[in-house]
Amino acid sequence: MQLVEDKTISLDTPIVEFFAPGYLDGLHKLGGKDFTNSITVQNLLAHTSGIADYFEQKQSDGSVFLKEVLQGNDKSYNLDDVVETARSSMKPKFTPGIAKKAFYSDTNFQLLGAIIEKSSGMSFAKAVKTRIVEPLGLKNTWRFEADGPRAEQKIIPLRNGKNQLDIPCVMTSVGADGAIVSTAADGLAFISAVFEGKLFSPQLLETICSDWRRIFFPLQYGTGIMLFQLPPILTMFKKQPQIIGHSGISGAFFYAQPENGIYVSGTVNQLASRSLPYNFLLRAITAM
Repeated sequence: MQLVEDKTISLDTPIVEFFAPGYLDGLHKLGGKDFTNSITVQNLLAHTSGIADYFEQKQSDGSVFLKEVLQGNDKSYNLDDVVETARSSMKPKFTPGIAKKAFYSDTNFQLLGAIIEKSSGMSFAKAVKTRIVEPLGLKNTWRFEADGPRAEQKIIPLRNGKNQLDIPCVMTSVGADGAIVSTAADGLAFISAVFEGKLFSPQLLETICSDWRRIFFPLQYGTGIMLFQLPPILTMFKKQPQIIGHSGISGAFFYAQPENGIYVSGTVNQLASRSLPYNFLLRAITAM
């Protein structure tokens, strides 16, 4: 959003403009028509592109990359691999920008990471460091890299049930769709900075926190941000506060309850039970 605010890019810019001619051809082909040229930066951020999800979607041979990862299959890959997998081995979910539809796709984040690099002229790791980490004084936040400058620093391992996952190659490769190492304290500093206008303007915050679309229960998605709010039927019709932020497959989360200035950050580092952070969030927020 900082690149949008300083007019380096626009949310309405077609994503093909950031890549070599033909590089993305056929990435979103539905009903015999290629919709790739109509996909915008906004579509990627809001998960309204319809692009297939290389990470969790079933491929044409029946395999699912996430299942392989959970079995301990550690391998490196790059954007070329992601694009080719989504283009050749999967089908898009819907026409880009179709009304009220959203589909969470890690392919979107891979493309956004590349757009950040091409637009800023720096690596994704450096962009995170210079635009977020250093301005906010975050001491324990960095982009994971197996052979990076902080590769030897001990971090809490990921787990799938009782099994510890040792997947440094995958973690390096996921990049913009989940390779950030941080702490609860740094997460609090980050999410509060977002809602207090320290990273971009309140006007842009209002933009990203609008046009919510259901993505998977109980979450809705705006523009790069999530809304967690249980429906009235599950709360005895007692109104619940809006909890806004983001969370991921590993159980990492940072959320805000803007009306009361409440911020929550943490992780369970557990891929086997995705409901854990939301159960905690609901209890934590309602207890305050």
